[in-house]
Amino acid sequence: MKPFNIAGISFQMECWKPKANLDQVIEHIRTAAEMGAQVIATPEGTLDGYITRELKDRKLSLADRGSKGYAKRLASFKRRQLALAEKVAKCIPTLQQEAADRGVWLFLNTLDRRRGKSVYNTTFVIASTGEIVGKYDKIHADFEVVNTIGKAHKVFNTPFADIGVLICADRQFPEAARSIALAGAQVLIINSYGMWGEGANERFIRQRAYENGMFVLFSHPKESVLVSPKGRIIAATCKWENVVVRRIDPSKSVGRGLFGTPQMARTYTVRPDHPGYSKSHREKIARVTGERSGRGPRAATTMD
Repeated sequence: MKPFNIAGISFQMECWKPKANLDQVIEHIRTAAEMGAQVIATPEGTLDGYITRELKDRKLSLADRGSKGYAKRLASFKRRQLALAEKVAKCIPTLQQEAADRGVWLFLNTLDRRRGKSVYNTTFVIASTGEIVGKYDKIHADFEVVNTIGKAHKVFNTPFADIGVLICADRQFPEAARSIALAGAQVLIINSYGMWGEGANERFIRQRAYENGMFVLFSHPKESVLVSPKGRIIAATCKWENVVVRRIDPSKSVGRGLFGTPQMARTYTVRPDHPGYSKSHREKIARVTGERSGRGPRAATTMD
C-alpha cells in the first residue's frame, strides 16, 4: 500500500432536483480531481437531495404510523419517490463517465431503485474506469419509511486501500464500523446528511476511527472531516469550502479492529473481542479472502 489522496465534497443539495444537483457535484468532483484527489466521497442524498428529510413535515415519521390518512400520504410520497429515482438513475452514467475522464474513484450516495418498487439509500462505488464495482445500502434506516433497508456491511477493494462504507445513522452503532474493520478495511467512508459539527457527531467519528484503527472520512453537506486512526481530526473543510483533499498512508492504519495506537493494539492481542464474536467474523473474512483474485477492480467483500 502506498499513500494516496482522498477527498470529501460538501455542498447543499436541493430536494427533488437531480439535474441541478448533478451539475453541482460534477463541478466539485472536477475541483477535487484538479487538487489531486484519487478517491472522492460525497454527502448522503447527493442527487435526490435526501428527500427523506421531508418525511416528518409530511407526517410520515414512525410516530405517524396508524394515524388518519397515513397510508394515503405514504402512497403519494412513494409515487413521487419512484419517479425521482428514475431521474436519478439517468444521471449515474454521467458520473461514471466523469470518474473515467478524471481517473478517480467515487463513493457517491443517492437513491437507487431496484426490483420493482424497492428504493434503497445507496452508496455507489464507481471505479476510475467508470465501472460500478459495488453498492452499499444503508442498514440503520427504519425511520426512512419509504426506503428498503440494506442487509450487509461491505468492504471494497481499491488499488489504494480496502475501503468500507457506512451511511449517516450507521456510524452511531459501534458494531457496524467494527464489522468493517474486522474485514480488513484501512479506511471508512461515511456519507451523511443529518447530524454534523462538534459535539455528538465529532465524538462518533473520532471514536469509530480510534477504536478500530482506521482512517475515517465523513462527507456531509455542511462539512467534510478526515480523522486519523488515532482519532485525531487531520483535515476538514472550512464553512466557505466545498472540497477538502488530504494525502493519507493506509499502511498507518492498524486495521483488523485493533485500536489506534501500538500500545492498545498489543493489549488487544492479549484480550481480544469475545471469542464468539471474533470467530464469526474470522469465518466471514476467511470466506471472502479466496474471492480476491482476478484482474481489474476487485469485487466487494460482503459480510452478511
